[in-house]
Amino acid sequence: MPLSELLRLADAALCSHQGPQFAEDLLRAVVEETGSRAGVMRREGEDLARWPRSVSRQVEQATDGWTQVPFAGNIAGLSLHLLHLERLDETVLGAARIALRAWQLREELKRTRFDERFHLWELEAIRSIAGSIGGILEPERVAEELISHLVALLGVRSAHIYLGDDPATATSVGAFGSPVIDDEGLAEAWNHGVYSDEIAAIPLVAENGTLGVLVAAHKEARAGTEPFAANDIRLLELFAVQVTVAMESVRLTLESLERERLRNELEMAAVIQSHLYPQVFPEVEGYRLVAKATPSRHVAGDTYDAFTDGDSLIATITDVSGKGVGAGMIASGVHAAIRLMAVNGAGIASLAEQINHYLSGATEDNRFATFAMVRLEPDGGLIAVNAGHCPILIRRTDGTIDEISSSGFPLGMMPVSSYTEHEDRLEPGDLLLLYTDGLTEAEDPDEVEFGVERVSEVVSKLAFPSAAAACKELLEAVESFTCGKPLHDDATLMVVERLAG
Repeated sequence: MPLSELLRLADAALCSHQGPQFAEDLLRAVVEETGSRAGVMRREGEDLARWPRSVSRQVEQATDGWTQVPFAGNIAGLSLHLLHLERLDETVLGAARIALRAWQLREELKRTRFDERFHLWELEAIRSIAGSIGGILEPERVAEELISHLVALLGVRSAHIYLGDDPATATSVGAFGSPVIDDEGLAEAWNHGVYSDEIAAIPLVAENGTLGVLVAAHKEARAGTEPFAANDIRLLELFAVQVTVAMESVRLTLESLERERLRNELEMAAVIQSHLYPQVFPEVEGYRLVAKATPSRHVAGDTYDAFTDGDSLIATITDVSGKGVGAGMIASGVHAAIRLMAVNGAGIASLAEQINHYLSGATEDNRFATFAMVRLEPDGGLIAVNAGHCPILIRRTDGTIDEISSSGFPLGMMPVSSYTEHEDRLEPGDLLLLYTDGLTEAEDPDEVEFGVERVSEVVSKLAFPSAAAACKELLEAVESFTCGKPLHDDATLMVVERLAG
C-alpha cells in the first residue's frame, strides 16, 4: 500500500516542518491507510486528535466496532482507536510511531527552548532592577543612559553616540539635542578625533578596533555657551573610555548568551540524535553486533542502524558530507527513510535509488551521503549495496579480507542513479565491517591517513576474531596511529559477527 503521506509526515516531523494540525493529519493518514471509517488518538486519556472531526466522544461511545492499537517503546501514554479496521501492518504502524516520536521530540525541544528563554528573561529582569548600566543589554538603552549622565555631568546642549562597523555605516544610538557633526567630520573623528572650542568628537577605541564616536557640543554657561576647558576634554575622554567599556560589555554579554543558547540547543540536538541510534541491538540467532560512534561535533553526520525484517537482519551505515547540525538533520532523515522502507523484503538497491532521488531534490547541491547496507539471512546469505561508501569488508576465518566496493554515486549527488546488489555469504566465524571515512582518514602527526589497507590489516591479524575484538582493536589502532590527536571527522564503526553453530 502507498505510504507517501505517512512518509511525508514523518519527514516533516524530523525536519521540524510540521504544522499545528500535525496529530490530526497523521491520524487522517492512518485512517486512510488502514481502510478504517474513523479514528481517535489519545494521550494519557485525553483526546489528541479525531478524524473525521464530526466523530464526537458521544458518537464514539454509541458506536461498536472500535479497535485499540497500542503504541510501544518511547511513545508511552499514546493510544490509537480505529473504527471498523480493515487492515494494519507493521509498516503503517512503524511509520506512525516514527512520526509521532519525532513530533514528541520536537515538542520537548520547543519546551526546553521556552524554559531557556524564560530563565534568561528572569536573569535580565533581576539585573535591570539593580539600575546599573551593566544590567542593560540593549546598546540603544545603554547609550541613552550614558547620554543622560553626560548631559547632567557637563551641561552640554548636544550629545550623541554613534556606533557601527565604520563611519559610513555608523548610526546614532543615543542622542540629546541636534546633531553637530556631518559625515566628513564623523570620518575624521573615527580615525583621529575632533576637538574645538564648541565640539569634542572622541573615537571609542576597543581592543578589536574603533566601534564608534562620542560627540559632545555647546557647553552651557551663564552667558549662553563657553569653550570646553582642558579638564572638560579630559573628563570627556575618560567618559569615552566608560562608554567603550559599557558597549563592549553589552556586546560580549550578548555574544556569550548566544553561544550558551546555541550550545544548549546543540546538546539537546545531540541527545535527540542519540535516541535515533539503536539503544539495544536486535537479538538475531546466529549473529552478534558491536558498534561505536565518535562525533567530531555535538551533532554527527554519521548514522548507523540495525534492525530485523522478518527473519532477516538489516545493518546500515550513512555518512553525510559536512559536519554539524545540517549534516545531522540529513543523516536523521536518511535514518528514518531506511527504517520506513527497508521492510517486507524490499530490495535494497531500489531503496537506495528512492533515497537518492529524494535527497537530490531536498538538499543543497553540495550535500550528499555515502551509504552502505546489508541484508543478512539466517543461513548466512547476504545482499549488500554500497553507494559511494568505504568498502564493506568481510574477514574470513582464515584471515583473508574480501571487499564489497561502491556500485554507484553517493546518495543525493545525481538526480538519477542506479545501484547493484552484491550477493555473498557469511560463514560461521566470519566478520562483516561497516565504517565511515572518519576512521580511514584519521591522520598521524605527519598527516598520513590510516587508510583502508590498515583497517584490513588490523582485522586480518586478530588473534581471537569476534565483533567486540575487531571493534576494540581497530579503534585502539587508530588511537595509536594518530597519537591521540582528535579526529577531524565523525567516525563510526559497526561489526557484524556470524556465530558458530
